[in-house]
Amino acid sequence: MDSSTHRRRFARVTTASLAAAAIALGGALVAAPAHAAETTVDGAVFRWGINAESNAAAFAPGTVNLLSAGIVTATSSADRVTASNWKQSDGNTRILKKQADGSYATATFAGLRTDANGTTITSGNGLNSGHIAEITGGSGTVDVDANTATIQWTGSFTSAYYSGMTRSWITDPKLTVAPDGTGTVTATLGGYGTSMDDPDKFETLTPEPNVVIATLTGVDVTPTGFTVTPDYLGRTITVPEGSVAQVTTGANAGAFPQSFVDFQVKTGQGSYWYSSGGSADARKPASALSVAYTAAPVASAPTVTVSKTSGLAQGETVTVSGSGFLPSGTATNGTRPPLAGTFSGTYVVFGKFADAWKPSAGAASSARSVIAQKWAVPAASMATIGGANSGAIELKADGTFSVDLALSTTEAQNLAAGNFGIYTYAGSGTVYAPFETFTPIAFASSTDVIVEVPDWVDNPTGSFGWAFEGTSPASLGTAVQDGANFTASGSLTNIVVTDTRAGGTAPYTWSISGQVGNFASSTGGSFSSDLLGWKPKLVTAGQTVTAGAEVASTRLGGTGLGASRVLASSTAAANATVGADLSLVIPGTTPAGDYTAKLTITALQ
Repeated sequence: MDSSTHRRRFARVTTASLAAAAIALGGALVAAPAHAAETTVDGAVFRWGINAESNAAAFAPGTVNLLSAGIVTATSSADRVTASNWKQSDGNTRILKKQADGSYATATFAGLRTDANGTTITSGNGLNSGHIAEITGGSGTVDVDANTATIQWTGSFTSAYYSGMTRSWITDPKLTVAPDGTGTVTATLGGYGTSMDDPDKFETLTPEPNVVIATLTGVDVTPTGFTVTPDYLGRTITVPEGSVAQVTTGANAGAFPQSFVDFQVKTGQGSYWYSSGGSADARKPASALSVAYTAAPVASAPTVTVSKTSGLAQGETVTVSGSGFLPSGTATNGTRPPLAGTFSGTYVVFGKFADAWKPSAGAASSARSVIAQKWAVPAASMATIGGANSGAIELKADGTFSVDLALSTTEAQNLAAGNFGIYTYAGSGTVYAPFETFTPIAFASSTDVIVEVPDWVDNPTGSFGWAFEGTSPASLGTAVQDGANFTASGSLTNIVVTDTRAGGTAPYTWSISGQVGNFASSTGGSFSSDLLGWKPKLVTAGQTVTAGAEVASTRLGGTGLGASRVLASSTAAANATVGADLSLVIPGTTPAGDYTAKLTITALQ
């Protein structure tokens, strides 16, 4: 890599290598984009089948594990979910079945016992019915560039095991996604308390709100949604004394979130939500969860800016810019031609209006003395109102416009009552208060001496950059046996940050972060990136520099480096040398081999 790339603005990724039993890490750093405005979400769709076991044949003869829309109640553990009380839809929730071509269709009660190809599922053939619960009507906010989301749904679905001998339900799920791509789905859980050891036990459980039913890693928030598989593999939980112990080794070792498992212990389903060493373990990992939506801009109050508002000479041209002039249903539709019944945009007027001039306040048109006028409408309506020759200007889809106006007055206008200014208000007879704005304008008198003095700006100097001290970013050497695990450790080669920025008005901050991809060997073996952790350290640094938090391997109960984690950050321009101690903990069942993964180092300023 040419050394000139070490000074790229905003962010940079480097190619690096790391070895543990010959493990390598590498990557390419990209520029961080500016954040776009947060957008609203209305009508978001949540789809999740929980896991394969929730759609599989149960071990009790003639029973299956199934999903039903809504809450399917019972009076005793002898009750079953039958064709008469099972629900394909309930409110915003419906149950869908996977088809042979991968699409989803309306579920039927009979379909609970067959897979996508119509084959009957049994406890021995490992097939599942492929059902998912879909909840529509979710609302919240999404920021694609910030990679954040908060969406709430209203609806319930029941997960019944053994055709309903034991059952619980999920109500009103809520999604939250953080900038680093981690997230949670929380919900209110309800159900019945049962016990395999006591067939007569059956009690209504008190609903528990805000239970984490899924944790997410690597979420990429897009303008239309995302699909992600919730965390399960490699996760460990604690279980009550006397419960079936969790098995933490093997290809399917893992668990649903602790709070979710805790509730299911009460329903008698506890061991169905973590690896317990049985034949069902392969069906327990979480199924993919999808969220779909169409993001709409968050409406902001219409605003107008004028390039110059005082000391104006006669005939001087100013630029008028507007934002937030978005349609709002029928409230912004015209009431008279030429735009009757369609979005009427806004008039952009230079005039001398009375103090009480607004149409929404009932002011007559005589209160508005127009000197020069433009009409901002969508491009498709410009010809309808006569085109540019009739004053049409484009009102863009994002609610913005810009137009140059030459301003001049007459002696009669100067003597008339009212206020000179740039005014906006809805067109074609529409009365809509948010579009009514006023920006005062003042002309210079014949005796004025005019000079415009801009704000003083200190020109910034200096630059920001970073680089590894050596050519090999890290080495973990050869893994060693440690109980049921293989472990390896080493150090990230120090990163030297050079920051000489000074002057100007910007807050000169920076942060260095790292993320690792999954490990793979040339012989086909693999293991998760979140089994690698680090402990950041400051080798040399000023007082404004802070080391990132320690991140442990998920094998040790941590979150690992599968998502971006902060190595170091500074609240001001500062030089520093930073590094990290690396620690890898992987299952002892991992096949031998030379494993490689990709390390991405990101620098933001």
